[in-house]
Amino acid sequence: MIRRTGLIFCSASLVTLVTAQVPAAGYHGLRLPNTFFAGNRDRLLQQLRTMGPGTLAIIKSMPEQPRNGDGEQAFRQDSDFFYLTGVEEPGSVALLSTDSDKPYTLLVRPRDPKREAWNGPRLGVEGALKKGADQAFDFPKGDEIVTDAIKAAQRIVLVCNLDREFRIRILDAVLPLGTDNGHGQFRKTVVDGRHLVAELRSIKQPAEIDLIQKAVDVSIDGHLAAMRASRTATNEGQVVGAFEGVVRGHGARFLGYDTIAGAGNQSCILHYPFNDAPLHPGELQLVDAGAEVGYYTADITRTWPLSGKFSPEQRALYDLVFKAQESGIAACVVGSPHIATHFAASRVVSDGLVELGILKGDKNEVYKRGDWKRFFIHGTSHWLGMDVHDAGDYGQRDPIYRAGGRRPLEVGMVLTVEPGIYIPKGSEGVEAKWQGIGIRIEDDILVTKEGPKNLSARLPRRAEDVERALR
Repeated sequence: MIRRTGLIFCSASLVTLVTAQVPAAGYHGLRLPNTFFAGNRDRLLQQLRTMGPGTLAIIKSMPEQPRNGDGEQAFRQDSDFFYLTGVEEPGSVALLSTDSDKPYTLLVRPRDPKREAWNGPRLGVEGALKKGADQAFDFPKGDEIVTDAIKAAQRIVLVCNLDREFRIRILDAVLPLGTDNGHGQFRKTVVDGRHLVAELRSIKQPAEIDLIQKAVDVSIDGHLAAMRASRTATNEGQVVGAFEGVVRGHGARFLGYDTIAGAGNQSCILHYPFNDAPLHPGELQLVDAGAEVGYYTADITRTWPLSGKFSPEQRALYDLVFKAQESGIAACVVGSPHIATHFAASRVVSDGLVELGILKGDKNEVYKRGDWKRFFIHGTSHWLGMDVHDAGDYGQRDPIYRAGGRRPLEVGMVLTVEPGIYIPKGSEGVEAKWQGIGIRIEDDILVTKEGPKNLSARLPRRAEDVERALR
């Protein structure tokens, strides 16, 4: 018998699932070394050089975002920018030039003691050099550096996700308004470089996999705390608070996304935003939540009965979703197309709903018509990494289901498998006993040579294990 996060587990089969994985000190401030980001830049530079001489990549940081009044959102760096620089400041620009013996230039905000007294220290030029820049400058000289670099380049590869103003400035500099009238300096090419970085990010390096596993382990402890809290909680907000308090204490400064904690009929709302409804005995609690550690996130969903035991209808649907997830995970093998996870899981769901009498007709015809999509309303899988819906091409989309692509899975890819069934109250033609039930089970899967590895397997998933954990 062990004690973990306030839960007592007497089953030997569960001991290995919930043994602590997070060190007592947690993962506060954990970051990858500068060599990791240098390696990413080198790989991008190799691709830039294949485009020919005169190629310049411009990568922009995340702009600061207002919240309300004179407040701002907590700043979290743009994932592409961080992947290439390791810099966590706004107001930064990275330049990668194929023609220079100092290919990496980093432009940062100037040091400002008065502002730093309010908002914390800045890198400045000295700090930028320590982060691995070949040369560094601060603004306003940085504006001149960018302008001169654009004039000298023949090809501009722009990586700018969310800074609209900066994007317009660069495009105006590269493709100015007005008539060319034969001025050769305007004969430049603009390339959207985001897909280049996305492809670098799609195959995880060992250090990235380690951070994802840490984020998963932190999130598992948070989910266990949420399960424990739900036994005495009276509101969804208390369940959320239990999860977020534990993961923050473990060192997750950010969440990968806003926590979803819908109980009862709210469990049928995929991105339920409020998390403040009262809890009622007999309902299911769905929690979709993931912590971020060192800029890498987990994405885990569990659904459990607030009473501690599934009703017969809840158990029947839960077991069906579990079976669908098992089928989807089994499809996560090298060479299998990404959408195979969805084909596998959706077929199990469709056939199971027919067997339960919720859908009517021949199984093959029901599946072909897509009747099951009424109750399984999303895809089964997406990439996972620095972003919860991580960067990377899915390949050619399926013309009918469009819930994934034909890209073959490769060693080092990380993806979720998350089938679900949602039957909200008022569903026409469905017996009342099935209504108000929303179930999703989601785990984070690493593709390996040996087959799929469930990074979040430590968190109870089978119905009987979930019930035992709640006891």
